[in-house]
Amino acid sequence: MTGRVLARPRAQTARHVDALDGMRALAAFAVLATHAGFNSGRSLDSGPFAPLLARLDFGVTVFFLLSGFLLYQPFVLAAVQHVRPPNIGRFYLRRAMRILPAYWIAIVVTLTWLTARAADGGDYASYLLLVQTYNHHNVDPSLTQMWTLAVEVSFYAVLPAIAYLARGTWQGRRAAVRRNGGVLVVLLSVAVAANVVGHAMAGRGLDSLIWLPANLDWFAAGMGLALLSTVLRTEQRPTRFTQAVREITASPITCWVIGALLFWLAALPLTGPRNLLLPTPWEWSTKHALYGLAATALLAPLMLGDGGIIGRALAIRPMRVLGDLSYGIYLWHLPLLLAIQRGLGYQTFGGHFWTLFVLTAAAATGVAAVSWFGIERRLLRLGRRPGHVEGATGRSTAASTLDKQSS
Repeated sequence: MTGRVLARPRAQTARHVDALDGMRALAAFAVLATHAGFNSGRSLDSGPFAPLLARLDFGVTVFFLLSGFLLYQPFVLAAVQHVRPPNIGRFYLRRAMRILPAYWIAIVVTLTWLTARAADGGDYASYLLLVQTYNHHNVDPSLTQMWTLAVEVSFYAVLPAIAYLARGTWQGRRAAVRRNGGVLVVLLSVAVAANVVGHAMAGRGLDSLIWLPANLDWFAAGMGLALLSTVLRTEQRPTRFTQAVREITASPITCWVIGALLFWLAALPLTGPRNLLLPTPWEWSTKHALYGLAATALLAPLMLGDGGIIGRALAIRPMRVLGDLSYGIYLWHLPLLLAIQRGLGYQTFGGHFWTLFVLTAAAATGVAAVSWFGIERRLLRLGRRPGHVEGATGRSTAASTLDKQSS
């Protein structure tokens, strides 16, 4: 009599979450709104919504958490399930295809035609190579939002190495989870240390606050949600901890209320001025922490559960399309906003918020649509082999959707 060989459970793969497309769209328009609010002066007045408008740069935090979650998910799934990790070469190729062509076009067009500032060769080289935040060329008002792309690309560069350290030697699922958790604690510690050092140096040291180390905690929060998602999806027997997580994420409205309250706290004077005055180290750190906590509370129900009615609203077709366009909207909104402001003869801080917001949103969405359908989507297809995308198991998986979800 021969015993039966039990089949190994099929490995879980990275999943596409439609609602996260909608969140990317909201984040892009939030950043657009805060720039329109600042340039019109609306976010600097005494109105009740001015403080909230001034803090909609919070959309950047959402972007960073989304990148941490979406890009780390295939790596952590592979580590916990002890299967082949994503191919590193293809990871870098897809990231380059997703980010660089559209970015390069936006930089050349902006520096050549849209900006009011005369650009020299050093400006072109610095922005095109994404080193403007390191060599003090981050000076063009039309491109101030591009610091986040320098941070994103830095994160892409180090993520495979981080994932390799977190993977370690296979000693079982529980050990893999603990090792990944330990690496995330290290990333949070690096972020805290980078913020302390940056503020202690003052002067040029403040430049380091827009480098990757000082923002690793936001990425780590998204990576932590990816780890939690993996634990929930691969567990064979629920624990008290996972049951508690499921109960929390089963109430998305509660999570969103908590996130909204944290964001409201970030809009209070305790997080610093709304004008061009520099915040104190305490104010800056408080706002940074509140942004991270608020984004985590808002995204957790979508990443760990179905998001309920909010998740369904974010996943409708128009929101998913805007999510596809969100990267282009983010790239183009500020140069277009300033060009529209000059063309209409509006003075900075001279009002006209809604005119600037609506016109810029329409123009940026139109340009982003041309960019996405004409360039970005086609290049992403070139970056994949037909019918095959390597995910956590090396087989065709839902990981292909990460290319358009993360920016």
